Amino acid sequence: MRIAVFSGTGDGRELCEYLRDIGHSVAVYVATGYGASFIPDAEVYAGRLSAARMAEAVAGCGAVIDATHPYAAEATKNIRAACEQTGVKYYRLIRNETPRDGCVSVPDIKSAVEYLTNTSGKIFVSTGSKELAEFEPVGERVRARVLDTPEVRGRCRGMAIAEIIYKTPPYSSEDNSADFNGCRYLVTKDGGRVGGTDEKLDAARRLGMIVIMIERPKTERGGCSLAELKALFR
Repeated sequence: MRIAVFSGTGDGRELCEYLRDIGHSVAVYVATGYGASFIPDAEVYAGRLSAARMAEAVAGCGAVIDATHPYAAEATKNIRAACEQTGVKYYRLIRNETPRDGCVSVPDIKSAVEYLTNTSGKIFVSTGSKELAEFEPVGERVRARVLDTPEVRGRCRGMAIAEIIYKTPPYSSEDNSADFNGCRYLVTKDGGRVGGTDEKLDAARRLGMIVIMIERPKTERGGCSLAELKALFR
């Protein structure tokens, strides 16, 4: 079967390798060159697709698997629309959610910034570069960590953020502790175990930080685990 996989994450890579190894023809679509680095030795297409191009990409496939990041709500919406338009079966790879005991849960970045406006102390932001500009109202207190790529450096240039750390994951609990040190708050998303959330929370607890967790978008509800998808396509 020919399967289109929209990926760019570690668990997406594992799924693609599994599907290829058991004999499926896999076409992998990722948004960036960095995402393509997660999918070696495969038919990979890098670049953001228009709605029309996405429909063309999935047409004729036996199935489409959406293995994009849990917070890639717009991508998920477009992939689902392309499947509805072409009649191709859609599957969503879901990561287990992280227990949020002791965390401050907020629905979005805007709410996190509103919460932080009424506080004092340094803030560590680990939600990525795309939404980093939204933290500019409290930017003089923010230390942010983002991917070290030319695209991200260009996006962050000129932002009113006190300190930006450019690094490439994965990060251990010790790495996080060193980066978080001196900050009172951690703002993060629930990327699950694969996304390094456990290591972030472990470091934050060691340092006595207050964790502000951005909730996953509603489009993330439903879907299959990695093990379930492997069983479905075996």
